[in-house]
Amino acid sequence: MRAILLASALVLVTQIGTAAAHDAWFVRVCSGKTEANRVFLQFAGARRGFGWMWTRGQSSNERPLSDRFRTVHRLYVRGQTMAMPNNQQPHAYVCIGFRDHIVQRMEFDDHVDYEKNWNEADNCAC
Repeated sequence: MRAILLASALVLVTQIGTAAAHDAWFVRVCSGKTEANRVFLQFAGARRGFGWMWTRGQSSNERPLSDRFRTVHRLYVRGQTMAMPNNQQPHAYVCIGFRDHIVQRMEFDDHVDYEKNWNEADNCAC
């Protein structure tokens, strides 16, 4: 009985920890599915802007957007890969999330643009 309660508490804490991992918008680069060594992401919404360059081996694969986006409900996203000597249009696999869920999975070879609301849903299989 004690083991069951302990296991249940661990599952509950894990679920709460996962749901509370981000306070608002976040971005995740799936490095295992991304060929590009660099991916540039631009975000805009409610007259706010933010840019982030992901670099393989130097950048974290997941990060929250700037606190300025905490109250933004509609987000405009542009993703662009940087050409490599052996691949002019490398593939990128990026996911945009809001708090406890993924809003948009982005797969692109050159660039892509999206406009998403916080309450939309998609899946992200990193």
